[in-house]
Amino acid sequence: MTAPFETDSEGNVILKPVTGWNIAPVAGVAVLLQFVYLDSETDTDGKRIQFVLKPDVCLELAEVLTRQAERLLQTPPGTPLH
Repeated sequence: MTAPFETDSEGNVILKPVTGWNIAPVAGVAVLLQFVYLDSETDTDGKRIQFVLKPDVCLELAEVLTRQAERLLQTPPGTPLH
């Protein structure tokens, strides 16, 4: 089971906008994924976090992201999504 989303002291989901990314193969067996994100409303430079993913995880993540993006693009603005 997936862990719940991280929340602040008021119970709001913590959001950190992604502003960029870098991707590179690692030794022919994995993918290095670096996200650049804003850590706060006043952050202008961004912070970085890196992950190493197995190829099957990359494919699964790509599929899930594509499905969610398509769902958003096909839904009229203001329609609740659950």
